[in-house]
Amino acid sequence: MNTPAGMTPPVNSHEVLVHPDLGALPARRVLDCIFALHPEGPILHRHITEVRSEQNAAETRFVLESLTPDPAHARCRVIPPRVAEFR
Repeated sequence: MNTPAGMTPPVNSHEVLVHPDLGALPARRVLDCIFALHPEGPILHRHITEVRSEQNAAETRFVLESLTPDPAHARCRVIPPRVAEFR
């Protein structure tokens, strides 16, 4: 099933954010935003310009490459998905 541009992929697709300090975290992409669950509870918010995407049959991995966000994303107001959507 293809996901329309800008929409969250179906719940059964597996996405992870690979963080240099925290490892692989459950993630969801919404528009240009990558949301990931921090092990201690908060939802991390990064952008597609900060990651390298890798995809295989099992998952999409967003590898965090830069902690400096694009200035165009400074006013981002995308609402993160519900926690249940990460599972």
